[in-house]
Amino acid sequence: MATDDDDILTGAVPEPDAEPSAAERAHAKTFAELVDKTLAGRTPPAMSADDRALLEVATVIRAAAGNIELPAGRRRAAVEDALASAVGGGGATSGVVPITRGRARRWAPWAIATASSLVAAAAIAMLWLRAPRVVGLAASVPTSWKSRPADPLVGPIDRERAGDAATRIDTIFADRLDGYRERRFGHGRLP
Repeated sequence: MATDDDDILTGAVPEPDAEPSAAERAHAKTFAELVDKTLAGRTPPAMSADDRALLEVATVIRAAAGNIELPAGRRRAAVEDALASAVGGGGATSGVVPITRGRARRWAPWAIATASSLVAAAAIAMLWLRAPRVVGLAASVPTSWKSRPADPLVGPIDRERAGDAATRIDTIFADRLDGYRERRFGHGRLP
């Protein structure tokens, strides 16, 4: 029966200078064999999650160290697969895929780039050269409809009425509402 002390990841952490136990040595030997098998391309299909995590870390460390080269055959196959997928032929590991392009595939990207540049230039020219719209309504509206000062409504504010802002705001709002009603429903309707 395994105990929590047997698990290297969740067990107690030994002192740095302590001698490794028999269980630690056995686990290290098993893990070393697992790393060797993985590097040889024979990774076991089933393993514990802890071993898989440690194996991934070992693989990353080995790859980061550099100087790892694939055998010539596997390197050639990887390059051919990459070229084949870039050309659009899927993955072809059996041989070299010739890179052939038709006439339309050569000029199509240039045609699309040219067309989109022309559309962008036309849009900029339209924005630059268009005549500004003049709104004639603004000139025909009386000044009292555009802006009215609130001073005649509120008048000078005495010190004793300085805190009575709500009443002043209500008076200004009522005046603006009367102006709206006059314009909308009364004789001040626009032609």
